[in-house]
Amino acid sequence: MTGIDDLIPKSEDRWDTATRRAQGIADLGLGGALKTYYTLYFPAGVIILVAVGTVGGMLVFGGVPADWPSFLLLGFFLAWLGAAIGGLIYNAKKIRPVVEPGRIAVLLSLEDEERKDIRRQVLGKTPVDPEHLVVSRAAAVQLRKNVATQLIWMSMFPLVFIPQVIRGAGFIAWFMGAGVVVLVIGTMFVVRDFLRAGRFLARTTEPGDPDAANDDNSGRP
Repeated sequence: MTGIDDLIPKSEDRWDTATRRAQGIADLGLGGALKTYYTLYFPAGVIILVAVGTVGGMLVFGGVPADWPSFLLLGFFLAWLGAAIGGLIYNAKKIRPVVEPGRIAVLLSLEDEERKDIRRQVLGKTPVDPEHLVVSRAAAVQLRKNVATQLIWMSMFPLVFIPQVIRGAGFIAWFMGAGVVVLVIGTMFVVRDFLRAGRFLARTTEPGDPDAANDDNSGRP
């Protein structure tokens, strides 16, 4: 019995620490910020930079309109560079200000099985445990913050493969096309986790919570 008694306070200490770390963590509009990036800034930037890079390359190197596929790689490289720089700026200026993520991972003090259980709750795989709701909600916010940043960076990877798909033929084009498909599928799984965490926050929001002041947690990106 002594061994069991020794474990009880340790478990309480772990959850008390996690609860303290959860204080002040809130999602203030991550979904809206990410949606704006993917529906406005990213596509507009890619279209403009691909056009500028392709046409600019033709003008600089003396190409003719029929040679545009040869200069497409330059356009997509410029778009990739723009996505990298723009993504860095957007993450700092638009993503970070709409979330209070806390200084430390809220689940850090918990054991592996406890972390897995919280993550399953956040992703809607198991019922919500009301006893540790503060911790699970904070974990959902931190998950969404990490995933939002990940999605910003993931947006630029297909730009490496797409010009090869357009310009290429045979095995190379099919190989690059398969790479684009894999990246898109991987992105969809990441988006799914983002949406599930948002739905979890929406289901568990109570009046007075910081998250209740915005309509971001409905599950829409």
